[in-house]
Amino acid sequence: MSAHSLAIYFQSFLNNFPSVLLNSSSVNEMIRVNRNEKAEVRFGLLWYWLNFHRSRFIGHRGVMLGIINIMMANANRTLGVAILSNGDVRKSDESAKNVEVTNNESYDQIVPLL
Repeated sequence: MSAHSLAIYFQSFLNNFPSVLLNSSSVNEMIRVNRNEKAEVRFGLLWYWLNFHRSRFIGHRGVMLGIINIMMANANRTLGVAILSNGDVRKSDESAKNVEVTNNESYDQIVPLL
């Protein structure tokens, strides 16, 4: 998936997929919590809810060969941010660890701004 197509998908998610879905109940089903594994993280279909710095966010993390992406939005889905990085975090080498640490640090700094 290109950065451009990911941006279009994320914008559509923030706007309830107006050109794809017939009604917003489909989006509500996507973000409905399915199970509670950890108190601070709750999962929906492809999306997860996160309590972070006393605020609630919804997001998605994805990894493909050579790339990692993080998309996060505020609870009302009125503002979101996407972080795209090159690097394969699936490997167990030093480079993969550095990419993952850098992404997590970026995530921790950006999410509270939403």
